[in-house]
Amino acid sequence: MEKFTPKFQGESWPNAARVLHVYAVPDLHTDRQLARLVGECHDAMRPFPITPMRDGTLHCTIEMVADTTSDKITTEERDDLAAALRVHLSGTGPLEVMAGSPIANRAGAFLDLSPDDALVELREHVRDAIREVRGPGALLHNGGRPHISLGYAWAEASSDALQTALRRISPSHAPVSFGAVQLLDVLFQQQPRPDGETAWELSWELVAELPLHKAV
Repeated sequence: MEKFTPKFQGESWPNAARVLHVYAVPDLHTDRQLARLVGECHDAMRPFPITPMRDGTLHCTIEMVADTTSDKITTEERDDLAAALRVHLSGTGPLEVMAGSPIANRAGAFLDLSPDDALVELREHVRDAIREVRGPGALLHNGGRPHISLGYAWAEASSDALQTALRRISPSHAPVSFGAVQLLDVLFQQQPRPDGETAWELSWELVAELPLHKAV
């Protein structure tokens, strides 16, 4: 693995920039099997140069609002986007999927999510809402397979060695439920480490909570 650098508009993220995202955020207090799995993954990751995603930053990225940074998006524009998301997400949930197995990759580690049909459909509804409010230029990447990020690497290390450690975890799967998605103002910022390295760390502020309800 290599040091993770977040991307915005195809380039390295400007340090301390904020960008609107839609995330699905698991609740580890409710999904206790997921909490156990995440805890064991963090134990396996501890010898490696990875900043773990703790409860409060653990997330599945649904989409990024990529036309501009969030400081250039007004309160009224945020309200318009939240309203469009509520309309387009009507009847889409709640969702239940399986998290696992844990996978090491170039950026760190993550939990695969499956089956992903409902999450892919959810993402398309989110994209429709963003496109309606901000135009097609706000959608600049394909998102990849749905997953929950476990942590981001801050230095080079062996992905094979990490995968071997993660492979020892059993059971390697846990159910996860998403009863809402969140429109969030996401900050990536480089933070100094005691060893002289820096690590990209994630935090966010809630813009809107968007419950997922079944169609009636």
